[in-house]
Amino acid sequence: MEMNPAAATETATTPGGGTARRERRFEDDASTPTSSASSAPTPTPTPTPASIAADYMRNFENIIQPGKEASMTREFNPQVAYEFERYLNPQKLKQHVLGSEKLRSILEHYARKTQQPLKKMQQQAKAIIDEIGLDRNMAIIRWCGIAITAIGQRICDGFYVNSASMANVRKDMGRCPVLYLPSHRSYMDFILMSYICYYYDIEIPGIAAGMDFHSMFGMGTMLRKTGAFFMRRSFSNDELYWDIFREYMYALVANYHIGVEFFIEGTRSRNFKALVPKVGLLSMALLPYFTGEVPDVMIVPVSVAYERVLEEQLFVYELLGVPKPKETTKGFFKALKIIDERFGKMFLDFGDPISVREFFGHDSGQRMQRAGVGGHLQKLNRQEIELIKQLANEIIYQQQRRIVINTFNLLSLYYASQLYAQRSSNIDELSRGLLHLKRIFNQLGAHVSIKASSIKADIIDAVEIHSNIVQFSQARLQFTPLAAKQLATQIDVKRMKAHALCPSTMAVAVPMLALQLYVNPCLFWLARPAYLLLAALKEQRKQEQQQHSSGSYSYDSTLSALHSYVSSMDSLFQHEFIIESNREAVEFETHLQLLLDEKVLELEASGRIKVQDNECAHVILAALAPFLCLYYQLAVTLRQVPFDIEFSNKDLLVRVQKHVEQLLQQPGGAAPHVHPYCLALDNLNIAIQALIQRGYLLKCRDSGQLRVVDAPGKCLRQLEQQLLEYCQLMPFAQYSMAANQQAQCHIAKL
Repeated sequence: MEMNPAAATETATTPGGGTARRERRFEDDASTPTSSASSAPTPTPTPTPASIAADYMRNFENIIQPGKEASMTREFNPQVAYEFERYLNPQKLKQHVLGSEKLRSILEHYARKTQQPLKKMQQQAKAIIDEIGLDRNMAIIRWCGIAITAIGQRICDGFYVNSASMANVRKDMGRCPVLYLPSHRSYMDFILMSYICYYYDIEIPGIAAGMDFHSMFGMGTMLRKTGAFFMRRSFSNDELYWDIFREYMYALVANYHIGVEFFIEGTRSRNFKALVPKVGLLSMALLPYFTGEVPDVMIVPVSVAYERVLEEQLFVYELLGVPKPKETTKGFFKALKIIDERFGKMFLDFGDPISVREFFGHDSGQRMQRAGVGGHLQKLNRQEIELIKQLANEIIYQQQRRIVINTFNLLSLYYASQLYAQRSSNIDELSRGLLHLKRIFNQLGAHVSIKASSIKADIIDAVEIHSNIVQFSQARLQFTPLAAKQLATQIDVKRMKAHALCPSTMAVAVPMLALQLYVNPCLFWLARPAYLLLAALKEQRKQEQQQHSSGSYSYDSTLSALHSYVSSMDSLFQHEFIIESNREAVEFETHLQLLLDEKVLELEASGRIKVQDNECAHVILAALAPFLCLYYQLAVTLRQVPFDIEFSNKDLLVRVQKHVEQLLQQPGGAAPHVHPYCLALDNLNIAIQALIQRGYLLKCRDSGQLRVVDAPGKCLRQLEQQLLEYCQLMPFAQYSMAANQQAQCHIAKL
């Protein structure tokens, strides 16, 4: 898809001084030509959600547009994240850590504990720091930049960066350490952040990377020399490693000038939605603040969105239980075959910097009191850890708010709603549906890249980019059948993470999971409106029953009931949709107004509520439906397990997948309340964790085994009935019939 460039190219001064490349911005339909002729002043119209969204999207510029790319041979004089009088290099940073009093005290402790000579402990410490430590080689950085530009121009339609938000981040740099915390959907996230910092003359941050990259021949060295520092995935049993890594991180934040980048979700999200934040690295990075060694820490939430994720198909198969291939250099070069495919646009946006000191509400007196304790004795207390958890949730919230919703996200959402209603759509119907969705998302505050002036061309282009998932057949959108070789692929059953699904199940599950992955980024905006809509349907049914039993209701009681139902669903799905923000009351009013404006709800002064079965209602509920089905089928499976039986997490995953596969294989795929997404292991694990936290499942601390709880107030039967009620309120009879029929027809031909 080709962007319509603006009429002129803008020349500006780079942050570092010199002439900058400034590409014409991402244009939207709200842009209007200005006349050079003088005219009478006119009143300034009140901005609409659509015009605000259009203005925002115009801040994005394509930094790999031919002729506008970064020069990889230019002098690099970047703005540093944290300014010092004298700067350390990577080797001096290691020496600083090794020579610190804190590390010496730690090593003396372990020497006494293990009864080993201090010199031997110092040698171990040096080996660990050499394993961890970052390095910097500008020649390698420049060559990597050249390669990224070439590959990006070949497989992508652009790297679109919000230059205004980048400038906003840059103006506050220098006064304190900076933490860049991007959303994590692809390995490309590592590459994009460093590339963009180089482009905008900002010091490339140190990037936390896993040891699986360290072990790749050649790749580990290259990544280290471009700023990566390495950490083991798990070092809970190695206390010495833990303490040394913590000291290195402490020095990287407090005594180094480049900033630090890591992924607060801990790993790539294979389901394209936010994961529960991990606070371990964030706690380490904030320790210099709590000790008083730095005045503040600036946190920059970074939102990365992909029109098509490079690892998309790999993720789908991993979700179904196919093991993830080991990262190797050979695998990396094999993956370069993607240069013959198209991946559309990539969008990167920066949230408003968060001052840790302001977020925590600390004054100078509190900081002085905390700073009075010696640095080597500092441990975070329970209150500080709770503050960090709140901060982590806010970071995830800000990341999601700025993720750009693209054409295929909305196309997937609309197509799913039509598919569940057993309707097909042509391009005219899709165009009308997507423009309607664009208006809804703009009203909610989302940033949408769709342009009304080229909607049909954008849809055709999105379908072409995702031709492995959907295609136009006889002018109607439908799933692309799996290739015969994919269905015939032999998978080592012993290596499967759970149940070995049969080819006919895979033929239905793979395309529907792939489609749902692109729906999932919309759930940040639609989860709570969907809760509210389900709550309204439940309250409407209750009011209808009260009419026959002389019950009464009022406006306040209806609103109170809606609040209660929404809170209940918020609690159940709190690990599924990371939307906790202490803004629930305001968002409830926003979502209620949206449903009223879209004629989905009617709420009378008497408190009587009525839900209209219209297209907007179908789309909102279609987004949530797969998750409701998954939790319901998990509850159904667990109810078949006796209370006195212990079982492993894998045993439960196998049980659920077997149960769901049997339902999907019913004639025509017509079983109610089951969606192929119920097979997704990552989401099943999230749901299992939710039931553990809510007390429906008990996990043994020593063995890790699970057991169904038999206790008052934690009745699994009641949870199952609650979920069944919500499933029955959905306007969809089934979810996979159309995909099942298409898959069976294709298999028969093969």
